Amino acid sequence: MYMLIYLCAILAIVVIVLVVYYATTARRIAHANRLLKAGQRIDVLVANRVASGDFCLSRREVRLLAHTINLEAFHHACLGLSQPDRRRLLLDNQEQITGLLRREKNATVHAYFAYVLCDLAPFAGDEGAYGELMMRFLDDDSVYARENALKAIYSFGDAPLVANALAHLSARGIAHNQKLVADGLLTFHGDEALLAELLMERYDELAECYQNALIDYLNHKEMNTYDARLMQEARKTGVSTNTLCSIVRKIGKSPSDKNLEFLEEVVERHQDGDDWEPVAVSATGLGRYGANARAKDLLLGMVTSPNWYVRRNASAALVRAGLTKEDAEQIYAKNDRFATDAIEYELGRCAYA
Repeated sequence: MYMLIYLCAILAIVVIVLVVYYATTARRIAHANRLLKAGQRIDVLVANRVASGDFCLSRREVRLLAHTINLEAFHHACLGLSQPDRRRLLLDNQEQITGLLRREKNATVHAYFAYVLCDLAPFAGDEGAYGELMMRFLDDDSVYARENALKAIYSFGDAPLVANALAHLSARGIAHNQKLVADGLLTFHGDEALLAELLMERYDELAECYQNALIDYLNHKEMNTYDARLMQEARKTGVSTNTLCSIVRKIGKSPSDKNLEFLEEVVERHQDGDDWEPVAVSATGLGRYGANARAKDLLLGMVTSPNWYVRRNASAALVRAGLTKEDAEQIYAKNDRFATDAIEYELGRCAYA
């Protein structure tokens, strides 16, 4: 009896798998056929417009873009055009297209059109009505629509629009992953100095995830203009560990007397507490100071930290800065097995590399 039930269960599973497989395959084939038909229609439409020199689509033709299958076909057709023709097709029809999509409530259509704009990216700060449309999409309930709209905004190269977008999301309490936002900012190809200036002017308006993404962006771009302001932010009461570490990482990348003083301050403030992350990040920055006595003394003290990450980063920084025989003997003399192991591990790793 049990064997029969077991065999029936296996048979049912096999049947379900086969049904799902054939249903998925059928949907895939149906989509490919629909896309082929839509593509043929859109390709002819776009080719005729380009050949005639009149890039303005009729109202009926624009209404086709309210369906994702036609948007996909339009996307492929635009990719086949030269950039000037692609740009003209989008800009000459911007009022009609944005009017259609403002009325369209389907978040999937919003998300896909934002993706299409981002992928085509023919603008250089002159995206016109598409900028306002993407700002509208930031209010969608769909995370895909918001994320694609944000990517499209980055691709436009319009610094004020990017600043407005991040401030708008912050005001609405919508957070995004810090790394994704920082990576998005790095795709911006407009005036980078202006973008940094506008975002720093609105720093206090931004939610923490956008503030930290901005700091990471400044770090990546090696923009040091705002370091003094960032150090002020780091000294504020109640600053989060994540923000403090982002700032320490940024400041630690550019050795100077003022920046060294800041790192010393961070280490002194946190080395005896439970919040070890700022100290571990500071250790990496201190490794850039070479034989500087102040930096080396700090690192020698951090090697005996009870926290593994602090010891590891301090050891790596000391070896990177140039660990002398006297430095090593000073560490060994403390009879701290963990500190000794950390130093020997880093020395061995560097020798192996």
